[in-house]
Amino acid sequence: MEGTEPRFGAGLLRLTRRCRGIDKYVSSRAQLTIDELHCLSVLFSEHPSSVKRLSELINVSTTRASKILKDLEQRGYLSRTPDSEDRRKEQVLLTETGAMTVQKILSFYTEIGSELLTSWRHELAQDFSWLLQSVHQPK
Repeated sequence: MEGTEPRFGAGLLRLTRRCRGIDKYVSSRAQLTIDELHCLSVLFSEHPSSVKRLSELINVSTTRASKILKDLEQRGYLSRTPDSEDRRKEQVLLTETGAMTVQKILSFYTEIGSELLTSWRHELAQDFSWLLQSVHQPK
């Protein structure tokens, strides 16, 4: 199935709106902004090697990514230290508080995912399944 089909676009649009709503819900439960939520999650899963790479992964400017890191550091979620090999770079690590917060975030998403899958109407579940298969089909 082609990713250019109207059904694919409509399905992706619905999925995007639903994901935005989920992000809002989880960020409010975790008492973080959506950007902070994404930043902590990316630091946990991707371990970006630079602020530039982090900004690309969370889809914000490098200036915004730097501000998010500064705010999260001040609140005790992460620590930043100069890189031992290149003092111009810094190493960003989650603190124990940051790691526990990410685990809480992951549990929120797991809980929501389970609820969604069990409560979706049959046609919505079929659309989601079709969309996933469309994305993962080899070209």
